[in-house]
Formats: sequence, C-alpha cells, structure tokens
Amino acid sequence: MNWRVQLGLALNLIVFATVLNSVGIVVERSISEWHIAKTVGGTLEGCKDLTIAFTSLLLASQVPKMGYRRVMMGGVAAVCAVCALLATVQQFWTVPILFIACGASFALVKVSVYATVGLFAKDSAQHASMMNRIEGIYQVGALVAPVVFAQMIARGNWINTYWFVAGLALLAFLTWVVTPLKPPDPEEAHPGTSPDKPKGAGGLQDVKLLLQRPLVLVFLLCAAVYVMIEQSIGTWLPSFNKDVLSLEPERAALMLSVYFGSLALSRFVFGYLVKRIPAFTLQLIYLACAFALLGAVLMTTAQNPWQGAAYLLVLVGFFIGPIYPTLNSMMLSQLDKSLHSSMTGLIIVASALGGTIGSQILGTISQHYTTHTAFHFPLLPIGTLAVLLILFHRLEKQ
Repeated sequence: MNWRVQLGLALNLIVFATVLNSVGIVVERSISEWHIAKTVGGTLEGCKDLTIAFTSLLLASQVPKMGYRRVMMGGVAAVCAVCALLATVQQFWTVPILFIACGASFALVKVSVYATVGLFAKDSAQHASMMNRIEGIYQVGALVAPVVFAQMIARGNWINTYWFVAGLALLAFLTWVVTPLKPPDPEEAHPGTSPDKPKGAGGLQDVKLLLQRPLVLVFLLCAAVYVMIEQSIGTWLPSFNKDVLSLEPERAALMLSVYFGSLALSRFVFGYLVKRIPAFTLQLIYLACAFALLGAVLMTTAQNPWQGAAYLLVLVGFFIGPIYPTLNSMMLSQLDKSLHSSMTGLIIVASALGGTIGSQILGTISQHYTTHTAFHFPLLPIGTLAVLLILFHRLEKQ
C-alpha cells in the first residue's frame, strides 16, 4: 500500500471520527444554549447511527460496484457540504441534518476502507495489524475534535469548529483526486475459495449466507454491545463531567479528547501485548478492569463530586478500546474477500444499533433520574460482552 493510499485512508478516518464523535459535545452545547430536552439530545445519536444502519443494510453490498475510490470521494465531499451548512446557519435544525448526512456517508466510506485493507493485506496477521492501525487512526481523529471544540468553546463560538472539519474533508477529497487505488495484484481482490471461506454470490445473498452462520450472529451481538458501551459513555461523558463533577464546559469537552485518546493508545498497546498473551485472555482481563474502574468511579462520586474522577473515568476507554478492531479482524480473516463488503455492512448495522440504543438509554435515565445514575448502565453491557466473548471463542474453535 503506497503512502498516498495510506494518507487518503487516514484522512477519511480522521474526518469522520472528528464529526461523528462530536455528538457528546453537541448534545451538551445544545442543551445549554438551545435549551433542548435531554431526550431530544439522545436522539442525535440515533440520527447518526440509524442512518448508518439503514444505509449499510441497503447499499453496503453495492459499494464494490460503485467503486471504492468514488465512494470515498463522494463521502468526504458530503461531509464538507453539511459542515459548512451548520457553521453558516448555526441553528439546531441543521444539527440532525449534519449527523444524518455524515452517517450515510460514513456507512459507505467505512465499507470502502475495510475492503481496501482486504485488498492489500497479504495474510491474517497483516490484516489484524492493519485493522488495529486503522481503528487507532480513527480514534486519533476522535480525540482531535474535543481539543478544537474546547478552544472554540473558550472563545465563545463552538460551531466554528465545523469550518475546521470542512477543511479536513476538502483535503481528503483532493487527496483522492490525485490518488489511484490499485491493489498489488488484481487477483487478490477475489482470491480462490477454500472449504472454510465460502465465496460470496453477491448482494443480499451474501448477507443471507453470513447470517446463517452462528459465529457471525454471536460476533454481531459482540459488535453491537461493544459500541453500546463505547458510544454511550462517549456521548454523555461531557454531560457527566459538567453535571456530576462540575467541570467547566471547555474542560468537559477536553476530557472527551482524553477518552478517545485512551481508546487509541490502548489499540497500539494491545498490538504489542497480543504477541505475548492470547487475545482472548487479554480481552477478558481488559473488560474486568473496565468494569472495576467504572464501578469505582461511580462509588467515589456518589456523594462527593471529586473532579479527579474525570481522569479515572476516561481510562475506561483504555480497557475497552482493543476489543472492537480485534474482533472485526478475527471475523473478516475467516471470510473470503468477496464477502468483506457485506460483512462490513453487517458490522456497521450492528454497531449503529448498539450505539443508538446505548445513548438513548443513558439519555432517558438522565432525564428521569440523574446523569450519575445513568452511568451505572454501561456496567450491564460490559458484563454481557464478557459472556459473549466466551461464546464467540468457543464457536471460533469449532
């Protein structure tokens, strides 16, 4: 994979990570400045994730026909347009439009990115390495947004951050204009089949074929539950820091950057540790640490709004971060590359549904009780994911 392709993929991920992971900040700012209800704020995650789910379900299998490069160019162009719209109009009605448009674009671009990795990866080990690097870059992009938002909030106009995102999207578009997408060997895009890697038939038939496999069903549950944890915490973290820990809005936004940074760092660290410790064992250890850490933060802040707990809470991201890309790589490596687009579409659907449900549950609990009470909810999916990982591991060995 040449440097221009790598740059193009990295810019794609940074653009979408920046805008899609700004939901938590936008929710907090919308509640504070436009006085929307918390339940309405919770729907913004749905605007993004449900659009991602429906677009993936309907169009993911068609991405190879559209062309990976054309899809990525169209996706970042759409992001540039809607970010400029929000930054210009600066009214709440443009926010759902932003997340709907970016959600639809992301669904197709992510399929293209994952499929491109499949085109260039030579074996399962390289595939796993590239997937962790890809997801690590995505999280690096996610931590950029809160830093910029924090600076803009301090200056009194947080919406101007979207001019920055529009500029990144334009840069990504221009990169793909001058970057052809050519795998090392055209045959690698559709290699021969093997007994354990059935080749896709195309379209919705591939989806049906995948959904008939118990391993795929358990994997999709794992993906949905994981994203339920990650996004529910990420979406409501600024609100928790402000409502429970009494942090200033700009500092609350900055802590979201640290949360995404911990996700990114953990994925690079995991790549080192997994060479010495089995991935399954590491995943269970990480989940146990995440459960214990979140529980400790909630107990510590039950009566005393200790601001130092904000630093402990973001570390939950470190212990959940590597699970998602590692599971994705394990699943995709077992499939023929002709099935990668359809499988990626299913991954995106499951992830989107998990993120929407988790954020909506936290928003509803926050509305009727307190934000502190709502943050007890992620403990349930963390425990559930540990059980699902055990089941996935057993099915994978069969």
